[in-house]
Amino acid sequence: MESFFISLKLSADFDSYDDEVLLEKNYQSFFKPILTFLYSHENFLLTIEFTGYQLHYYSRKHPESIDLLRELYGRKQIEILGSGYYNPVFPILFPVDRSGQIEKMTSELRSSTGKRPYGMYLFGSIWDPSLITTIQSCGLEYIVLDSTLIPRKNLNCYPLIVSEQGKSVKILPVHKELSPAQTEPYEAWKDRVGKFFTRNADKKTVRGNSDAPIACVPFSLEKLEALISVSFFNNLDYSKLALPHNYFRTCRAYFSSYIPAGMEWDIAQWSLEPFVQTENNSHFPLTIYDYLNLYPQNRRLYERMMYVSLLVNQCKGGDKMRKNAAREELWKAQSGGSYISLSLGLPAVAKNRQMAFRLLNEAEKNIRESQNEMVESLGSYDYDNDGLNEYVAKMEKFQAVVSLKSGQISEFNGIRSSANYTASLSRLDKFENFEDGYNRGFFIEHLIDESSFSSLVSSAVTSPFFSKVQFTEKKFVPKRNEIHLEGTGLFMQKIPVLLKKNYTFSSTGITVQYIVRNDSNSDLKGIFSCELNFAQTRFEKNFSKDSQYSLEVILNGKHEEFSGDKSIDSRAGLSYLQIKDSADKKAFVIEPNEECGIATSMILFRRPDTSLEPTETSKTLCANLFWNIDLSAGMETERTVNLTFVDMKK
Repeated sequence: MESFFISLKLSADFDSYDDEVLLEKNYQSFFKPILTFLYSHENFLLTIEFTGYQLHYYSRKHPESIDLLRELYGRKQIEILGSGYYNPVFPILFPVDRSGQIEKMTSELRSSTGKRPYGMYLFGSIWDPSLITTIQSCGLEYIVLDSTLIPRKNLNCYPLIVSEQGKSVKILPVHKELSPAQTEPYEAWKDRVGKFFTRNADKKTVRGNSDAPIACVPFSLEKLEALISVSFFNNLDYSKLALPHNYFRTCRAYFSSYIPAGMEWDIAQWSLEPFVQTENNSHFPLTIYDYLNLYPQNRRLYERMMYVSLLVNQCKGGDKMRKNAAREELWKAQSGGSYISLSLGLPAVAKNRQMAFRLLNEAEKNIRESQNEMVESLGSYDYDNDGLNEYVAKMEKFQAVVSLKSGQISEFNGIRSSANYTASLSRLDKFENFEDGYNRGFFIEHLIDESSFSSLVSSAVTSPFFSKVQFTEKKFVPKRNEIHLEGTGLFMQKIPVLLKKNYTFSSTGITVQYIVRNDSNSDLKGIFSCELNFAQTRFEKNFSKDSQYSLEVILNGKHEEFSGDKSIDSRAGLSYLQIKDSADKKAFVIEPNEECGIATSMILFRRPDTSLEPTETSKTLCANLFWNIDLSAGMETERTVNLTFVDMKK
């Protein structure tokens, strides 16, 4: 086929995120040579994506590149696509945040290049039909979308048009399979592209359409610069290149189509089994919600983001500057890089998630300060949309979420200059050679026999009891910030045990009262443990080797201090424990109502990061307070743990 167009698209610098060192490196190594090539080859047409961070960085540090982009625009040699400023995962946002992010990016493009965008891209091609209304209302005409999302019957090398609630938007499919292979000769690539058009450009399906077919071919910064450096495009017929907007101006027919919610295959392949590339053999496309449901920590970040988004968008009156600052922090936290490492499609590492939690906490702090008075509260509603009510404590210094699943605190966000201390991973057998089987948070209970004590010391309880129990609400007193929960189960698979777990929240901390009752006709002897997990929240170089946490204890009447990396194991004698966060200058003061044993250990988590090979990406300080219990039939015992969240002296 002789008559066809190719649209070459340069992908945004997603890997740099907001890392200015990496942005500068990629600019000097890749983008600057690409601009030089474009300037000297005025018939070479290129469509360009930018992230908001990337464009803002170039404007500040390399204004000459912006001047050159303006000139290339004037020569009608380039087209720049819009998007959300902070590259959000659009389908999981409220409409007000969707349109706000798009408008912010449009304003940045207009001020930088003098042109508003006509089309846009989506982070990871994460799509939902509900986006159509937002895209059109923001004045955008088309989007580029990965071809793997589009039904095969509609992939005929022509633009599509999709509609929702009377609104429509044009779709230009992006064909990653057409990108040149690493060492593929130009002639071989040209022949492959020609065969692609001959095979797929079926004009019979569009009656009366005389438009030439078109295919969009994506390139990363590295890939395009490498091809330029080896003169790959020297023999390219530039007359076959097209910019999307120019093509759409003369296009006379589109395929009417419906594209269900989905995302590009690089991400979708990780959405069926944790950290395993899996083909989707079902009849249904995989969506971002499949992805979030598979990776619990991604899901928790999403839940926190939605909570803060509600706070920001429902805030009325108050200090306008602080509200605007809160919205900006919220938008930064919505970045797709906080959820997904786009180069591989794998979940983002803990560093990115904790950065997002920190931004969300700053947003909540600004919203609180924008009001004349912060009212502490304890509410009960379905926080994580699992069909069960959670309890959300909004206190002066922190926000906490209590889940009925194990009755644990699944979120503990320090509102001032802190992240989420309970955002710990759980060990997986394929990475840590052990399967935890439960989510790690604050106030998780174990009841074990003496023979399992070594597993408690190593934070590797093999038969978790109470940590998997579904608790029920017995009493909820929001006026006194109290929650009374109960959980039951069989100890050693034969002795029925009831655990009453009563939370009381205050401005600076939490009190948890435990009542363990033997509901059997025989004696119960065992070890009752309260587990608290402190996730790594800072990842600067000085915390890559040494722990951000240190411990101060009073053990058998003696004051001692330890690094968080050092394991502690004492069967009794603990009356005071302080866990210091040297990164954010916070401390957790933990005081049992009677002396207990203590076992602490640092758990290292390995996950794939920049490659498929697992590397250490985060760690968690696990602290277990425990007591020996000996209960006759029908008897009960009571224990209490006080946790106070305080600022350290700087």
